[in-house]
Amino acid sequence: MNFVGLARAWRSPFTRWAVALPVLMCIVVTFFGSLAFKETQQALIGEFYTALREEVVILELIYREDGFNALQSAVALRSNRQETQRVYLLTDAQGRYLAGNLSEWPSTVPVKDESSALFADPETGETIAAEVFLLFGDNRLLVGRRAIYEQVAQHLIQNYLALCAVMLLAALIAGFVFSRLIQRRLNTISQTAHHIRIGNEDSRIPLAGSQDEIDGVIVELNALLDQQHKLLSYARQTSSAIAHDMRQPLSLLRGKLLELSESEHDGPIKHAALEQLEQIQALFSAVLRLGRLESGAQVLRSEMQSLSTIVHDVAELYQPLLEDDGFQIRLSGGEVSKQVDRELLFSALCNLIENVLRYAPGHVDIAISEAGISVRDYGTGVSEDELERLIEPFYKTETSRNSAGHGLGLALVKAITELHGGQLQLSNQNPGFMVSIALP
Repeated sequence: MNFVGLARAWRSPFTRWAVALPVLMCIVVTFFGSLAFKETQQALIGEFYTALREEVVILELIYREDGFNALQSAVALRSNRQETQRVYLLTDAQGRYLAGNLSEWPSTVPVKDESSALFADPETGETIAAEVFLLFGDNRLLVGRRAIYEQVAQHLIQNYLALCAVMLLAALIAGFVFSRLIQRRLNTISQTAHHIRIGNEDSRIPLAGSQDEIDGVIVELNALLDQQHKLLSYARQTSSAIAHDMRQPLSLLRGKLLELSESEHDGPIKHAALEQLEQIQALFSAVLRLGRLESGAQVLRSEMQSLSTIVHDVAELYQPLLEDDGFQIRLSGGEVSKQVDRELLFSALCNLIENVLRYAPGHVDIAISEAGISVRDYGTGVSEDELERLIEPFYKTETSRNSAGHGLGLALVKAITELHGGQLQLSNQNPGFMVSIALP
C-alpha cells in the first residue's frame, strides 16, 4: 500500500478506531500497572530492609556476647556461603579488610553508625543496600544485600512491555479485520445506491445472511426502495397516461382550429387559440420525453459521431433566426468525435439555442473541445441562488416567469447529458451565461 492508500485508509473512521482502541487500552493498562508496580516495589523494599536489620541484630548480639573474634568468624562463615545475594565486610578503624566478601570499603558509603546506604558493586555493578554499624574501637561492620527488587522490577517491566505489544498487535489485527468487514458491507450499500442513481432502479442491497443489525438496516432500506419505486412508477405511468390521453383530443382540436382559422371571421382570435394549443402540445411532448429519459425507457443509440458536424447542423438551423435580429452563432474548437446519440445531442443543443433566443437574445458562442460542448450567451445571467435550481423541471427564474417556455429545456438537456454518462454544468460568465455539456 502506497502513501495515498495509507492516507485514504487513515481517513476511514474504522481505521482510526482500530488504532485508537488498542492505544487507549495500553494507556489504561499502563496507568493501573504503574500503581500496582509502585505498591509492589514498596512492599518488596520494606521486606528487604526488615530482613537486613534482623541480620544486623543477630551479628550485633554475637559481638556483645562472644566478642570481636567471634563476630569476625561469623562474618567470614556467612561470607563463604554459596548464597550470593548477601554482602558482608568487617574492617578496622582505618578501613582495612578483616573479613567478608567485599575486598574494600566502598568509597560512596559514609562511616556512620547505624546508617543505611546504597552503592554499586565495583565488580558486577549491581545495586547493594546496606546497613553500617560501628563497633568498639571504631571497627566497621557493613551488612548488605543485593537489591533483588530491582531485578523483580526489571522483569515486571519486560513482562509489561511484552503484554502491551501482544495486546496492541491483537487489537490491531482484530480492529483491521472488523473494519474490513464493515467497510465491505458499506461498499455494497454504496455500490447499490450508485447503480440505482444511474438508472438501475431494480437493484437492491444484498443481505449478508448474518441477521445482525446491519442486515436489519438493509431490510428496511430495501423495503423503502421498493416503496419509492412503486410510487415513482405510479407517478410516471399516471403522467404518461394523462399526456397520451390528452394528445389525441388536443390534436383533433388543433385540426378544427386550423380549419376555422382559414375562414375570415374571428381570424386573430382563432390564431391566438391555435398558438396556445400548440404550446400545450409542446408541453405534453416535453413532459413525455423527459419521462422517457428519466425512467430509462429512452434507448441510447450511441455511435461515433463528429461533434463539429452536429454543432454545425444546429447552427445552420438557427442562424437565420438570429440573423434577422442582427446576431450570429459563433463556433470555435477543432474536430472532436465521441460516442453519442446524434438525435438526442442535437435535441439538447436545440433546447439551449432556443433558451438563448427566448431569454437572452444576442450573439451565441458554441465551443467544442475534448471535454464536450459549451453554449454561451451574452445576457444578464442568473443569480447564484437560482443557478442550481435551473435544472429542476418547470422551474423558471423570477425575470423569466412571464415569458414563453415551460421550464423543461435544461431539465431535458440534463437528462440527455446524464444518459450519455456526462455532466451538465451551469455558470455565469459576466457577462452572459454558459451551459457546458461534459461528455466522457
